[in-house]
Formats: sequence, structure tokens, C-alpha cells
Amino acid sequence: MAYDFVLDELTQIIHYSFDGIVICDADGVILFQNPAYEQLTGLRAQDCVGRNLQELIDEGVIDKSVTFRVLREKKPMTIIQNFITGKKVLVSGVPIRDASGEIKKVVCNIRDLTTLNQLEKEILELEEQNQRVNRELEELKEKQDARKAIVAHDPKTKEVMERAMRVAQVNSVVLIQGESGVGKEGIVNLIHQYSNRSDKPLVRINCGAIPEQLLESELFGYESGSFTGASKTGKPGLFEIASAGTLFLDEIGDMPQQLQVKLLRVLQEYEITRVGGVKPVKIDVRIIAATNRNLDELVAQGKFREDLYYRLNIIPIVVPPLRERRDDIIPLVYHFLRNIKHTYGVNRMFSRDALESLREYDWPGNVRELQNLVERISLMINKPLINLQDIESEVKIGPARRSASHRPPQTVQQGQSLKEQLEEWERVIIRQSLSQFPSVRQAAKALQIDQSTLIRKMQKYRMKREVM
Repeated sequence: MAYDFVLDELTQIIHYSFDGIVICDADGVILFQNPAYEQLTGLRAQDCVGRNLQELIDEGVIDKSVTFRVLREKKPMTIIQNFITGKKVLVSGVPIRDASGEIKKVVCNIRDLTTLNQLEKEILELEEQNQRVNRELEELKEKQDARKAIVAHDPKTKEVMERAMRVAQVNSVVLIQGESGVGKEGIVNLIHQYSNRSDKPLVRINCGAIPEQLLESELFGYESGSFTGASKTGKPGLFEIASAGTLFLDEIGDMPQQLQVKLLRVLQEYEITRVGGVKPVKIDVRIIAATNRNLDELVAQGKFREDLYYRLNIIPIVVPPLRERRDDIIPLVYHFLRNIKHTYGVNRMFSRDALESLREYDWPGNVRELQNLVERISLMINKPLINLQDIESEVKIGPARRSASHRPPQTVQQGQSLKEQLEEWERVIIRQSLSQFPSVRQAAKALQIDQSTLIRKMQKYRMKREVM
């Protein structure tokens, strides 16, 4: 009785199984198939049960039989089986043996490959969709990061960012001007990432850091055998490498005049010719140039081509120095402190008087100087709260180093002309600049005048300093 109950239960389980199940004898005759088999293959039980599998193969109903392979190999086997109905299934056959080890039956388990393939296709489509969404999220994150990388609390900085965002939507040449360390490269990144070229390369080159003879080949590339040491296959220049993207020409004011002529031609014709080549190559790049030098003065002095200046100065962006956007100073300090905590695991805070002293300082090195100072103090001062004395131990932030707007005005000297009083102020400014920088060259750069001009003024006021 118990045996009949178990047998009846097993029959029901097989009957309602999701997978197709077929049982054959040792001769390959089909003894049983469950309803799922008909649903998977389209073959009815009355058309199959009692028939030999070889007949179905001969009639083209099935292309092969796993049962015969199990009987031949005497072990479990799995094959892909095609049906006349157009179905394709995965069939696994398992031998059932008697007490003596002889195979008496073969149980076949059938799974629909058509459904599996469809599921696999849907999974692949979902994975592609997921990758696409991830790419879009990364691009969005990059764009968001470009804006977050620029701390803009001061109205002047906000105006620069708004101008950069508008400029990003067009492909015009952009000229970014500002003192060294004000963050010109951050504006370049912002423009590129919000432009329609954001998925293409942003290629950077410092025009003042590469010797003239190498700068030309770096920019324009060269043909094979153009000069000693040249690659036998030639080399594309940065204009070609930046194709469909953006080329950032940093320190454009230091570009040699010979190359200024060639750059002008590029801006006029949008084609280049490799060094040693004769065939022009069309290019599609957006050009952003930047400089910390006064190009108007360089043009007046004949050191920078006037026609190139006008070509570059289509959309000018002037990044003001940090001393002119003091509302950014304290937010920048907090921004750098967060980065230091994330990078080094060092948690530091600045006292109110320390922050106020940083806000009043002139910052001749601008944002870069502020960043370096915050990092140096945070790592060297081994306590959580940094005060004014800690800052003064690293940098001299006294009355002589603070902003002129924070110093009491000098009394007008009776009997002195305006020229004499202006010269007195000029003498003070030059003396302060020379005390802040290790060389005349760097002081002149900070004052945005030529080194020769500064030397003449030093001679006028009888000041001495080593020229470096």
C-alpha cells in the first residue's frame, strides 16, 4: 500500500515537472513522456509513446537521440537535439541499471534552448543597457566633478564659470588669461567636459616648457627621416592626436615667433603640415590657449604677433587673482582640508583668526600657493586645530604681506607731487615683491612686467637683487 502511494506520488511529480521527461527502454522504445515534453517539443504522446527512436530519426522528426548514445557509451550523456517543429532543446540522458548492472531504461531530461537563448539574449541586452547607463553616469559624474573642482563663492569666480559654461556650447577659440596659479586649467577642463567634444581627447601642451626645435614636431608631427633620430614611420603631432577633441595650448605667450606664424595658419586654414612633409593634413580640433603674461604688452613690444593675438582672443576669459576674490579663500581652505582628509587620513581644522589671516593675505601664488600652504601645515602641524601662530611659523603673514586694502592708508606728504608719491608707492611694492620671491624673474612675473623693466626700476631706486 505504501509502495503504491509513493509510486503514485512520483508519477505526479514527473507529470507536473517543468522540464520535459522521457523514459525509454534498452531498445530505444519510448515508454513514457510527460506533458512538459509536448509543450517543449510540440510532439504529442500518442505520436511518440511506443515508437522506437530510430523511426523518429529516420522520419526526420528528431536529428539524433541521446538514448542511443547512453546505451552505446554506457554512461550519462548530454546533447543538443533539433526537432521537426523547429524547437531546439538540451537533452541529458541517464542510464537506469538493474541489480546485475545492465541498462534497462534511460531517463531523459529535456530543457528548451529556445527559451534559454531568449533569456540569454535578454540578459545580454540588459548588461549592455547597464553598461550604457554606467557610461552615462560616469560622464555625468565627470561633468559634475569638473564643476565641483572649481570653488566658486565669490561673484567674480561665478561670473567666470558662467562665461565658461556658455563658451562650452560653441567651438570658438578661447583665450584664458590670469596670473600663475589662479586655476586656468580647471576652466579648460570645465569647457571641454561640457562641450560636444567631451567624449574626445583633451590634449595639453606647455608651449614654454619644450625647446623650440622640439615644440614644432610635437605640435605638427613629422614625416619619416625628417631629422636625425626621427622615427622611420613618422609621428603624428598633437593637432592630429586631438582630432575631434580639444587642444590646450598652455603658456601661449612663450611660444616662439616662428611657430606663431604656423599656428596662425592653422587657425586660418585648419590644416597642418608635418615637419619634413609637403602634404597638408586637415584637422578638426578646438583650440583653447592660456597665458599668465600680458599679451597686449607683448604685442606692443613686438614679441607676440598681433594677428595671432586677435585670432586667439575671439572669446577671452580672464580669471581674477585670489586677492581679488577673497570670498573664495575660506571655502577653498575647507575644500583642501577635505581632500587632505580623504588622501592622507589627516583631519585638521583652522581657528577663526587663522582663517581670517589667510583671507587677508595677498596670495601672490594664488590658489596653488594656498593649496600648498594648507597641505604643508596640515601635515606638519601635529594637532587637530591650527591657529594663527602655526600659520605664521610656516609663512610670514604680517602687515607687510597682507592686502593693501587691509593696511591703514599712508598720510599724504605735504610738498610732494603726485608723481613723487606714486614713485614712493612703486618703491614699496617692488621691495615687497623682491622680498616675497627668490629671484627678479619670478618677482617680475608676479608683477606682470618684463624682467628688464623691473631691473631698470630697481636701478632707479638703487635696489640690488640677484637675477635668476
